[in-house]
Amino acid sequence: MKSQRIAVAGGTGGIGNHIVDGLLEVKDIYSLHIIVLSRSSKPAISFANSSALVIAVDYNNIANIEKVLNEHRIDTVLSTLSSDDPWLFQSSQNNLLTAALNIPTVFRFSPSEYSHDSEALVRTIPFFTMKTDILKPLRQAKTARGEDKFQYTLFHPGAFMNYLGYGNSKPEGDKALGHLAPFPFVFDLKSRKVDVPGDGERKMVYTTAEDVGRFVAAATQLERWEEHSNMMGSWVSFNEVIAVAEKLVGRLNIKYNTAEEIDQRIGGEDPSMKNLYLFIYKAIVEGKYEVTRPFNVNETVGKMVKPVSVEEFLHRWWEA
Repeated sequence: MKSQRIAVAGGTGGIGNHIVDGLLEVKDIYSLHIIVLSRSSKPAISFANSSALVIAVDYNNIANIEKVLNEHRIDTVLSTLSSDDPWLFQSSQNNLLTAALNIPTVFRFSPSEYSHDSEALVRTIPFFTMKTDILKPLRQAKTARGEDKFQYTLFHPGAFMNYLGYGNSKPEGDKALGHLAPFPFVFDLKSRKVDVPGDGERKMVYTTAEDVGRFVAAATQLERWEEHSNMMGSWVSFNEVIAVAEKLVGRLNIKYNTAEEIDQRIGGEDPSMKNLYLFIYKAIVEGKYEVTRPFNVNETVGKMVKPVSVEEFLHRWWEA
């Protein structure tokens, strides 16, 4: 049940590009066939002396998606689709799953999760409804076909550690972000500011996007997928990160936010993408971001992936 012929939907940018990079690193080792699905035609993605063809698909056209998956005899579909528009995201990903289930060779599917457990957080973070929409058809497919014929998993890397490198002044310092868009989540070390949800004692899982790509690539070679795949580079409190950061950049201006203050900042606005980080703050303060499952990906592929820790990452990008 190992994956051999893999399609990455949305793999031309953001975390999707890192997933493709991770697969290309091991492409020759495992004799993988990798394609990238995109809304528009783009050049092939090259990394680690390997490349993956980028194929334009219409996510509104299930038959079009089926044609591509069938022609390449895909057995595993990794969705890394993203959108600020919940309806566009849901319809695209649901059409992708429908197409995949119509292809006889497909036996694995991973929806676009790549955060904490969205199902556990959906009541606190309404925006995550768009991610949980696909879970019912996934569970139905697994029950109908049996685990020996169909598996799915949700990859949970926590927060992307790359954001801790935002604004660093190192040569080629922009590489700290990898393929991710710049965003100072909690920490803006360039401005010496930290915007902490709660008292700083809550622990957060951090994983670099590069390590997420490597973890996912290694997980494709597991015989069995669990329904949740937890991974981490570090599991640390905000105060622990602050302690390391202050040794490297000096004293920080720290704002600790109570639940009431976070609610005031959210105000009466819609729970849209622009407000997403504040809803995540709220979930953290309420203790709903705590890890409740083991880091099973680290345990199963630990010999293949040695993730970067928060301390290592901070030293790399902020040490004078």
